[in-house]
Amino acid sequence: MNLWQVYIAAIVILLGIGIYCLISRRNLIQLVIGVEVIAKAVSLSFILAGNLQGNEQIAQAIVVTIILIEAVSTAVALSLVVAVYRHTGSLDINILKRLRG
Repeated sequence: MNLWQVYIAAIVILLGIGIYCLISRRNLIQLVIGVEVIAKAVSLSFILAGNLQGNEQIAQAIVVTIILIEAVSTAVALSLVVAVYRHTGSLDINILKRLRG
């Protein structure tokens, strides 16, 4: 088994775990974690693509940018989760359907 096949297997596994987490979970924090797992799979795919094309430096620069964007979006998402918890007293997404306005 080649190294790139191991990377592809890891990417598929991470994507599967992230999508499963998004589909099956009803907790807001678990949904944020699922999005982060999917983002890590995307980062790993950029590293693999850069390695296969011989542009490792460009791929690493893109991945560092992705990691910075992930950190900011995670901070915003978690602040929204805290606001929802203060407003509703729960982290269940079914309660958010009742919010209006």
